[in-house]
Amino acid sequence: MANLLNTARKNVDLTGNSLEELQRFQEKFAADLKQHRDSERRFALPILLVFIVGFAAVFCSFLLFHPPATWLFVAGFVLIAIGLILIAVTATVFQKKLICPACRHSFMDEIDECCPACGSPSLEPKNWRGARHCNFCGKDLVSGKNRNFKYKACTHCGVLLDEKGL
Repeated sequence: MANLLNTARKNVDLTGNSLEELQRFQEKFAADLKQHRDSERRFALPILLVFIVGFAAVFCSFLLFHPPATWLFVAGFVLIAIGLILIAVTATVFQKKLICPACRHSFMDEIDECCPACGSPSLEPKNWRGARHCNFCGKDLVSGKNRNFKYKACTHCGVLLDEKGL
């Protein structure tokens, strides 16, 4: 947290917030991030169990029964399909839950005015590759499937919120 505060001291002039406000935002975000990660873990085990039971049912239908037990084989594939649907639903639900405590925008949104790596508002428009260049930290920021940065700061207001990044 001390390293984040040192970085935040440099960021005070960029965001217009005092050091106390930045520290309060970081503490609020850290609590939200912990809750977000805990809720992701809470749903991971049941989904994993559905997959394991589904694969076990398919495997056992061939291993234990000759010819394979159709009902067990179908039940296994249904459980595997349910597991895939649950993964898609939980990924969608948890995707944009983190909110910046400073500006109340979604934290991991598309890159707006500020660099997600350093919080600086000195971003250039997208280049021909679809990347945005930050003049402050020198990074070329590519978002989407080939994302090459970690979200450390809000892209809307520039407040540094997480030292490790997401």
